[in-house]
Amino acid sequence: MKKTFKTIHLLVITILLTTLSCSKDDDSGVPPVNQISVENLAVAVDENPTNGDVVGTVQATQTIGGAILSYSITSQTPSGALEIDATTGELTVLDNGLFDFEINPTITATVSSSEAVNTATVTVNLINLNEIGDFNHGGIVFWVDPTDNTKGLVCAVTDQSSSIRWHDTQQPSITGTTSTSLQTGSTNTDLIIASLGSNFAAGLARAYNGGGFTDWFLPSVDELKEMANNRVAIDATAANNSGTDLVAEPWSMSNGYWSSSQQSNGGSVYLVNLLTVGENGAFAINFASVRAVRAFE
Repeated sequence: MKKTFKTIHLLVITILLTTLSCSKDDDSGVPPVNQISVENLAVAVDENPTNGDVVGTVQATQTIGGAILSYSITSQTPSGALEIDATTGELTVLDNGLFDFEINPTITATVSSSEAVNTATVTVNLINLNEIGDFNHGGIVFWVDPTDNTKGLVCAVTDQSSSIRWHDTQQPSITGTTSTSLQTGSTNTDLIIASLGSNFAAGLARAYNGGGFTDWFLPSVDELKEMANNRVAIDATAANNSGTDLVAEPWSMSNGYWSSSQQSNGGSVYLVNLLTVGENGAFAINFASVRAVRAFE
């Protein structure tokens, strides 16, 4: 019996000593550390935003939580493009003039947060939008659909002729070519060629293959007027791409551009002067200039 009691007593002492030893090892007296890190951010945004537009938010993680963080931009390229909310990490546009795809297709920044063990890399990839004066889609952009930036019209970089007839009769008899509106020049051109052949102004415009495209056409009145309204931008881009200026001189028959629009079915044809941005009816046997256009989408 004594032997049994002694064994039990020794066992209890051993357990107590082991428990005390483990407790001492576990209780180091050092509180856990709240480790803070910030996450990289990559976003894509349209070029030409408005100052103050939200670009994105830098996120931070905490192993325990509870710390009040303060964010700051330590560097950015180009300088001054972005600003950050110190409390939330929200990035916004500071200088929208720097958000130009042709100049800065990518904007980068380094962001830090108080007590964070790292820094975050911010990458803003700009989305290229169609803009007036762009050299794209085989020509020079002169009109962009206000409801859909992926659609619009471009003109050739140079005239296809400075002296060509619309037809060899004064008032060709065609039905359906009286539309003067935007986005009607292509249909007008189809009707003209189907009725009169391709030896004159409409056929010349259709034969142009700038940029490898074969869907060029003779513009309508309003399409020519849009070219006139954006003549400065068109001429500047043409000069940089082996093109020529649009003719913009005081009114005369030879200083106008043929449209694909007739005044009436079987009537005279509209000539558009790009200096005055006005149209006049003219007999089809006159000689005038042609600048082909095409639609993109």
